[in-house]
Amino acid sequence: MKKRLSILLISIIILISVLNILTFTNYEKKLINGKSNENLDIAFYKGNEKVEEMPSKENSEGLVYIDGECDNGASIIWNKEEWAPLINNLSKSKTKCTLYFNNKYIDRELNGADPVLGSKLIPIVINEENGKVTRASEKEKWYDYENQQWANAVILREGKSDPGENESIDEADIESYFVWIPRYRYQIFDEANYNGLTTKTNKEKIINVIFETKDAEAQTGNSVGQWLTHPAFTSFDTNGIWVGKFETGYDGAGSTGAAQVNPADEAASIEAADKVIIKPNVYSWRSIQVAKAYTVGLHYEESLNSHMMKNTEWGAVAYLQHSKYGSHESVRINNNSNYLTGYAAVNEPTTGYTSTNVLCSNTPEACNEYGGVTKPGDDGTYNTNYFNKASVVASTTSNFTGIYDMSGGVWEYMMAGLDDNSTGDGKTGNLSSGRNNAANSGFNGKLVCSSCSLGDVGVNPDILEVTEGIDLPTDERFFDKYEYSTSSATYNRGFLGDATKEMGPFQSMKYLTQSRNVGSWYNDEAWLVASSAPWVVRGGFCTYGTGAGLFYFDYEKGHASSTFSFRLVLAF
Repeated sequence: MKKRLSILLISIIILISVLNILTFTNYEKKLINGKSNENLDIAFYKGNEKVEEMPSKENSEGLVYIDGECDNGASIIWNKEEWAPLINNLSKSKTKCTLYFNNKYIDRELNGADPVLGSKLIPIVINEENGKVTRASEKEKWYDYENQQWANAVILREGKSDPGENESIDEADIESYFVWIPRYRYQIFDEANYNGLTTKTNKEKIINVIFETKDAEAQTGNSVGQWLTHPAFTSFDTNGIWVGKFETGYDGAGSTGAAQVNPADEAASIEAADKVIIKPNVYSWRSIQVAKAYTVGLHYEESLNSHMMKNTEWGAVAYLQHSKYGSHESVRINNNSNYLTGYAAVNEPTTGYTSTNVLCSNTPEACNEYGGVTKPGDDGTYNTNYFNKASVVASTTSNFTGIYDMSGGVWEYMMAGLDDNSTGDGKTGNLSSGRNNAANSGFNGKLVCSSCSLGDVGVNPDILEVTEGIDLPTDERFFDKYEYSTSSATYNRGFLGDATKEMGPFQSMKYLTQSRNVGSWYNDEAWLVASSAPWVVRGGFCTYGTGAGLFYFDYEKGHASSTFSFRLVLAF
C-alpha cells in the first residue's frame, strides 16, 4: 500500500511539473503576441505610460526591460536574448504581473528621483573587490538603492575622452568622483528642542525615508512623526544632489597638503578651481579660508551649480546613510594623519578626544584608542587605503559605492555660519565673517568676537569687521545661517535635517582630562556655532577616536588651518 502511494505521489509531482512547463511555454508564446493567458493578468509600462501590449524588440525605440513584479507568490525571469519573460510559481488562481520598459535603467525604489547626468558626468560601476572603475551602460543596472548600491559618476581630466559603455577607466584619467543623493522626505524622529546639556541616552535608529521628485508636493512637517522633504533638495529644487565622494584635494599637493598654495586673493582663488581633485589616496586641500573655499566651489563647474557643501547637505547624506538605504551603523574613522583621502582605520576606536593628539607613532595601543596613523602607505596594521576592500567600513554604504571621509580625516568646513546679530534679533543679520581680525573666513563682514584672543596671534580688538575680503554671498541657496548665540549648547537653533539638534539629547563626557559635549548618536562630539567660533565644521579629526563621526559637528573661526578642508556638491 505504501509503495503504491509513493508511486502515485511521484506521478502527481511529475504531472504538476509538466503542466508548469507547458504553462510557461504557452504563456511565453501568447505574451509575445501581447496577450495574457487565462491565469494571468499582465500590465505593461513604457516609461511612465501604461500600454496595451508588450513593446516588441524590433520596435522598442531603444527600450530595455527594467523590472517586473507579480502578486500571488509569482516572480519574473527575463530572457534578454529572446525578449520574453518566464513566470515562476504561477498558481491556478488569477495572478497579476507588471512589466516595466524604459530607454535607460531606472530604480523604481527612487520614485523618479534617478540620477541626472549633466555635462562631463560619466556614470560608473565600481568593482566590489578592488574599487576599480568601469564606464556604466545607462541601459543596465548601475545602481540599486534598496541594496545600498548608490549611483556614482566621475569627471575625467582635461583632454580625456569618454571610453564608451562597459570599458574600464584608468584611475589616472579621473579628476573627481561624485555620488548621487536622491531627493527624499524623511519622518521626523526627535523633538529636537534641546536648549542645553542634560542626561544622554543612546538614540540611534533607522530613519524612515521615502524618495520623491521635485514634482511631488513638498512635505513641510515640523514635529515627531510628520514628514519633511529634506531641505537640501528644496533649496535648489532638484531631484537630488551629487556629493563629492571624498574630501576635496588639491592637484599636485605634497605631503604638507595645500598649505604652500593658499590663494592670497579672489582672483587666485578662482584660478585655483582648476586644481580641484576629488579622489582616493590624495592629500586633502587644507590651509584655505572659508571664503576662498566657497569661491573655488562656485567656479569649479559653474554650469552644474557646483558649490561648497552646506550643513543641510551634510545632513542629507547622514540621514540617508542611517536609513535602510545606507549602512545605518557607525562610519569608521579615517585615521590617516597625513590627511590622505579614502583611508579607514583597521580597528574601531575605543575612546574619544585626546588633547595630546596621541598618534600610532607613540604606541600601538594609542592607535587603537584614537587613530592617527603617521604612515601614508597601506600597512594593513592600523589603516588601509581605499583600493583595499577593507576600506568599505569607512563608507556610508559599507561598500565602494558610498561616500568616504565623513568620519575623521580632517575637519570639513561647511558653508554654514552664525548670524552676526547686526540687526539685534540674532536672526535677520548677515553671516558673520569670523571671530576676530586674526581668525576669520575672509568674507567681508562683522567679527562677532573681535576682542577674543584664545591663542589667536595678532588680535586687534579695535578691528570690528573685515572690509578688504570677499563679499558675502546673497543667494541663500548657497549657505545656511544659524541664529546668533554666545553658547554652543543651545542646540535648538539647528535646522531639521542638518544632523545637529535631532542628534540629542546632549551631555558633557570626560575623555582623559578634557570634558567634551557629545550627542546621543555614537557619542560623536556636538558643538553648535556660537559667537566665539561662528563657522560649522563636520566629521571630526583623524585622532578624535569615537568622538569623530558622521554625526560630529563643531564650531570654528573660518580661518585657514592645516587641519581643515571642505567638500563640493553639484546641484542642477
